[in-house]
Amino acid sequence: MTPPQRVLVTGVSNPLGSEVARRLSTQVPYLFGCDVNDPVSALEDMDFVHADTRQSVIGKLVRQLRIDTVVHLAVVVDAPREDRAAHETNVIGTMNVLTGCTAPSSRVRRVVVKSSQAIYGARPEYPSLLVEDAAGSSRVDSPVSRDLVELEQLAHDFALRNPSCRVARMRLGFRVTRATTIGRYLSLPLVPTFAGFDPRLQFLHDEDAAEAIARATLGEHEGAFNVAGEGVVLLSQAIAIMGGKPLPVLPPYVPMASRAAVRWLAGARIPDHVASILMHGSVVDCARLHAEFGWKPPFSSRAVMDAFARGLTEELIEAPSPPQEYELQVYLQRRRRERRNGRGTAALTASQ
Repeated sequence: MTPPQRVLVTGVSNPLGSEVARRLSTQVPYLFGCDVNDPVSALEDMDFVHADTRQSVIGKLVRQLRIDTVVHLAVVVDAPREDRAAHETNVIGTMNVLTGCTAPSSRVRRVVVKSSQAIYGARPEYPSLLVEDAAGSSRVDSPVSRDLVELEQLAHDFALRNPSCRVARMRLGFRVTRATTIGRYLSLPLVPTFAGFDPRLQFLHDEDAAEAIARATLGEHEGAFNVAGEGVVLLSQAIAIMGGKPLPVLPPYVPMASRAAVRWLAGARIPDHVASILMHGSVVDCARLHAEFGWKPPFSSRAVMDAFARGLTEELIEAPSPPQEYELQVYLQRRRRERRNGRGTAALTASQ
């Protein structure tokens, strides 16, 4: 397979997207990023444009930039509110991106889609290890889990209709930082828990998440892959590592009341899928990742918690330099004018 030449990263404004772009910038000749917000840090080797995947015009971006590889990271998993906007980003946004990749003039031959371990939900009858084929086999209750099932189905159907295009779906494990719900929850001095439950948890370091996506982008892997650190951490152990104390609340046989109590005591909005995981736990089997990638995340689940407790996962990010962005239509029009004048991307950049 020809190595990627022109790569588009959606959702590049968040820390994960920014880190993936940074890793790819030294590996691919032409790197483009798009998002509705400015990137968290400047990257000189990436050409950035404001664009919303929820708008069908994203297909024009894919075609006119002659993209051959799309890394779709504009997927919301840990939103403070599970609302219509998150659903549109996850499902409509993914549909628009994949539609842009199927146009007759499209050169896309590689697609990597960000998904999440949350696709499985959390239920008491689940096996101790969840394999990739288990997704969608049981009813999932949370809006995020349903979105992930739907967007992965879109990616799967796209792969079947376009056999010349390799599609990888990366089901990232739960990340623990001050920006994530689980990270904020575990940082509480008194941590509300479900009485009688001590679930098994599994975590993924941000660096390992970015590395997995970068490897998928540069490789030839297809299908769904669980990505998480080895081993498990009990909720009680995670709370102890953070120096907190558990605060058992209502027993889980009154689920709505107990979830409401946990959210109220936590003082924060806890998405339904996270509440379920804090009750029943979630552990995935990453054997497929290890076998096909020949790689496993260096940080174990325990190491992720230890690093978070020591503050090693939180790095200072410099403020973005003056942006080099263009609104989508202006950006594409300018590129067309420059091509007609015989000037390339380098000349366009230098003129700014």
